[in-house]
Amino acid sequence: MERSMQKQLYSISRESSPGGRRLSMPAAADNTRKSFFGGNANLGHSPLPGGLKKTALNNSRLSLSARSTTQSIPGIRSDYNVVESYGHALPVAVNEALTFAGPGASTVSAKITQSGWAWIVQGRRLLIWQYKESSGGVKTGSPPRLGKQLRRAGTSAQCRELTLPYSDIGHKSELVSVFQTEGQQMASCIAISATGEVRYWASIAHDNNSVDISILTGQEFVQLLNLPTQQGYLAITSTCTLVFLRVGLTSGRYTLHHKTIKPATSFLGGFGKRFASMLIGMNSGSDRDQLLVGMCSESDTKNGESVVAVLSDRALQRWRLSNKGNTEQLIYEDVDLLRKIRDMLLFKFWNVRVPNDNVEVDLHFMDFHVVRGNYYILVGAVNPAHTPQMYYAIVVAKAEAEGMQLECFTPLKLNKFYSNKTVQECLSVRIIVGPSHMYLYTPKVIYPLLLSNAAPTAEMEAEKVEFHLHEDRILSAAVCNHLPLFFSRTHGLVSITPGDFDSTDLLNMSSCNTPDLFAPISFNASFSAPDQSMLGDSSNSLPMYQLDPDDVYTELNNEVGQLKAAFLYRLKRNNNMVNTIIADLMESIAESDPKGAPLDAYKLDRVVITIAEDLAEDLPIADPRWQSAIEEYEGNRHALGGSRSMQIINQLRDKSIALQHFIDFLHFSAVWEKLNAIPCGSNVLKPTAYILSDISEKIVAATALRAMQSKMPKLVDEAIDITVAQWDEKPQGSLTTQDIFYVKLCKFQCIFGAFADMADDRITAQNRTTASVAQFVADINSIVLGTLGQVLRFREQNVSSFKLTANSYENQPWTAMSGPAGAHDALTRLIEISVRYAAQCVNETEQKHMLYQQILELADIVLEGRKNYLESVRDTEKFQVLQQQFESQRRDLISMLIKERQYECAAKLAEKYLDFQSLVLICDETQDKDRLDDYTRKYEEYDFSQFAINWHLRQQRHGEVFERFKGNQTALAQFMRDHPSLGWIQLIFNGDFERGAKVLFELAQCETEYVARKKSMLSLSKLAAFAAAEVDLTAQVEKINAELVIIEYQSHLGHDVLQNFGFDATDQKVLKVEEIINLFIAEENESATEVEFRKALELLSYVDQPYDLRHKIWCAIIRRDNWTDYDTNNALDYIHKLLFYKVIELSQLMGQECDSVLPPMEDFLDSAELGELPQKKSFQYLLKLAYEYVGDMFKHTEDMDL
Repeated sequence: MERSMQKQLYSISRESSPGGRRLSMPAAADNTRKSFFGGNANLGHSPLPGGLKKTALNNSRLSLSARSTTQSIPGIRSDYNVVESYGHALPVAVNEALTFAGPGASTVSAKITQSGWAWIVQGRRLLIWQYKESSGGVKTGSPPRLGKQLRRAGTSAQCRELTLPYSDIGHKSELVSVFQTEGQQMASCIAISATGEVRYWASIAHDNNSVDISILTGQEFVQLLNLPTQQGYLAITSTCTLVFLRVGLTSGRYTLHHKTIKPATSFLGGFGKRFASMLIGMNSGSDRDQLLVGMCSESDTKNGESVVAVLSDRALQRWRLSNKGNTEQLIYEDVDLLRKIRDMLLFKFWNVRVPNDNVEVDLHFMDFHVVRGNYYILVGAVNPAHTPQMYYAIVVAKAEAEGMQLECFTPLKLNKFYSNKTVQECLSVRIIVGPSHMYLYTPKVIYPLLLSNAAPTAEMEAEKVEFHLHEDRILSAAVCNHLPLFFSRTHGLVSITPGDFDSTDLLNMSSCNTPDLFAPISFNASFSAPDQSMLGDSSNSLPMYQLDPDDVYTELNNEVGQLKAAFLYRLKRNNNMVNTIIADLMESIAESDPKGAPLDAYKLDRVVITIAEDLAEDLPIADPRWQSAIEEYEGNRHALGGSRSMQIINQLRDKSIALQHFIDFLHFSAVWEKLNAIPCGSNVLKPTAYILSDISEKIVAATALRAMQSKMPKLVDEAIDITVAQWDEKPQGSLTTQDIFYVKLCKFQCIFGAFADMADDRITAQNRTTASVAQFVADINSIVLGTLGQVLRFREQNVSSFKLTANSYENQPWTAMSGPAGAHDALTRLIEISVRYAAQCVNETEQKHMLYQQILELADIVLEGRKNYLESVRDTEKFQVLQQQFESQRRDLISMLIKERQYECAAKLAEKYLDFQSLVLICDETQDKDRLDDYTRKYEEYDFSQFAINWHLRQQRHGEVFERFKGNQTALAQFMRDHPSLGWIQLIFNGDFERGAKVLFELAQCETEYVARKKSMLSLSKLAAFAAAEVDLTAQVEKINAELVIIEYQSHLGHDVLQNFGFDATDQKVLKVEEIINLFIAEENESATEVEFRKALELLSYVDQPYDLRHKIWCAIIRRDNWTDYDTNNALDYIHKLLFYKVIELSQLMGQECDSVLPPMEDFLDSAELGELPQKKSFQYLLKLAYEYVGDMFKHTEDMDL
């Protein structure tokens, strides 16, 4: 089923694709090159439609068969995307719940959020964990990035388990919200059962500390939305009834409040609902309720309003909420949008012109998202009268002031058999929307769809990411930090990123003629002086000088023929004819097609590329061995790149010169300024100038390889044989594989993969790695480096020759491209082989040094290509992802050298590519403090010193920071400003105990998070104050003692009390004196005795205005006992049982006077905190009796003292 889905989803004909427009040219001018080697001539080069050779003029989607496999996780099949584990490892409890779910496995639901929290629901069990930490900002001027893409850590995240409220209907993860506000130590959670039972946990660490409430019984809740701006939550039922929930705090206790949002009378009310049902064309009865599709938070305005969109199967509502959810407004209810969707479905899939009310179509709205102001709706439709098939489409709409505007309707080439047995399968399709791709997914398969102008392009030939293990399925998906994340039942959280840099970069670029092109050996002509470009006696002997431009123009009779003729006229210095033909050519290209075909914006670029490829791959016309091929291929009669030489090296030289003349002609005729970029892949535009540069460079590479072939003939010959065999080409007659290889230069990069294969085969053939294998690998490396060295020198010398004249584009030359179209993968393989099977296995110092030098040069080529490509996409959406990938490979390559203790090689790469972490590691392992100081001065503009200091802190080596950087006081001073919590260490280290004591005391005063940390700071401050013998810090020590006393009182609070109020009893936060007093006297502190209340009274000495607080304490003491129901005959005995008396008695024992303990009795008789108690005579009597008795008790004590 899934395979058929993929095939149908993307099986749109190329002719109908905008990228597949063809040039209208006479068939007689067909330049399609046929096979002249007895093999498959179309391998990597498909025939051009409309008369142009190869695929330069065919902008169809590229073949997926040429892309490399980048599967990362066993059990997940992906050919062209990198699928990696993401975030912390799943907690053990979560793994057990997913693995041993038993018969209820299908009822397990999960949710992942952008905020970093995830949870699963299994029955009434709610398991919550944090899959990624919140990341801080990274300094913008520093090249080394400290924040990297979060990969799977070795340890699992901590899991919290909560118990959901009882419900007859199963719980769902969509009805749970986990959140953590600023300053909150532990996250909170709110959950709703389908039947309307709401439960709120102030801290997910305490399952038993929750608040419950029942709302809107009789309906089924299906979704819960967190609205931070409104400080509440929006719940919605299956019939689109909205309920706003808010958590309050009353008298130290959390409470839940709810409000049903009443929809205003609208078009869908009463008769309007029935009419809308008929208008939209639903099959169900007109009296049934509307069914919810989804609810999304659209946006938050600057004035604190939240806009929420609700999509049902009848209409789309937009609500505005404000004033913390107390005010709501229905902006509008749009029915017309769904009618338009129905009409589009009828027209696109069944060619039914609207309006047509006789066609019954079942619409199924399956998913709904609002991303960056765009409304994305996944809809399916079934026409039972026509065929039992469900068709799918993606709708993109925008919200206007008066209603919804349909922006885009994209039908997917997907249909599934629809029946009672397959209905769940048909409705299981969902979407998530990222910055550049939309991901269509089912429980087993993911399909990436490219977004173009916010709309999905269903015509791209995407691959599918398949979760093919039997028990595996996708439970949830979300986009977090622009990265698509999927929650797999078997693998946990996984991320999907395009293989290498971008998924389209892995396509076979030769099919759009991008990198499969090449260049002359020396090419530095000045295009500002065009007369110089045609001079030189050596070039006048080229066969193209003997071609008649009139014959070329007449016989070809198309755009290619026109440009070729103009080029030949330029060689003959007939500039008037050049200008005339170019003018006609431009007019022809700009003309609209008489048959009404769309104008091809890339026609000129494809014509130029076609001629350049001709120059590179034209056959040697004087070689008799090629005669049959030349006769078979009519296009060779006008070949511009043909050579009369019998020697391959001279043939390459002639092609180089011919291509140089052609590029010079493009500049002279001003065609160069009109060149643009052509699509290569699904979303990549490659400038024609860069394509011509690739062509030139491949000729340079071929020339360099041919020159080295005489020195190492055996290796090069074998590599050429392997390459030609992989092309499925067979030499005919007396031709050799070398003849074929040096003609088909558009695929020259394949030779590097052949060299890597040779090294692998040699290693496999040996039982153990020997010195001969190491030498074999070294010889291959020298050939590859020699070839690419000439290419890089040519690129550096001729950078101005291929400079763009207008917009900037991505620049990824063929040497840096992955897959069969480039050399990157082969170079990476050679690096790995050289390290594992060569350098590590030789003992000879000289050979080992040579191998590591080769590894250094290969790694330099790889990183240089990626760095340049990264710079070319700096201002695009993909920059962040590509930078992470670049830094990852940079770290891998350099750390590999550090591991082998090749510190100098590693340092060269780290210095060039600004890998500061590796530089610090090198200095640390070599114990080279001088080098560290040099780097600090050299990279001062990048704040290298701060990076190095932070590195030491991450390694938990705080003490070494001040030792290693004591000579750099500027860096340490900046570090102290940025990290005041550690600055005191330097002061103590320098013996400045007075300032150290003051800094520690200030830090302790500012500490509000952990009381243990504050106590440590106060203790260290006190110790430093005692050490500062020359200064009297008595006043500061007294303040420290007072703070320590308060902390000591806090330590006497019971764990139960702290947990009841949502505090972490283990890692306690710093409480204020008032908070400690309130916890001592709280009604929830049921175990409190006269000792706790006495401590509360003692804490009054640390409060600035203690009178009101003292009154509050005594009122709490009085409320602990019954003051009205007692035996008046034994009132004095009853007084002894009162907590009131026990506190006074304890105070007396501690030597406190009565006046300082008790407030005036009138304060209690007039107290509002005691409610109606002061008006009761029994209370007044007992209170006065207690005051009289206590007064006598204190007086008797004083008399005894006398």
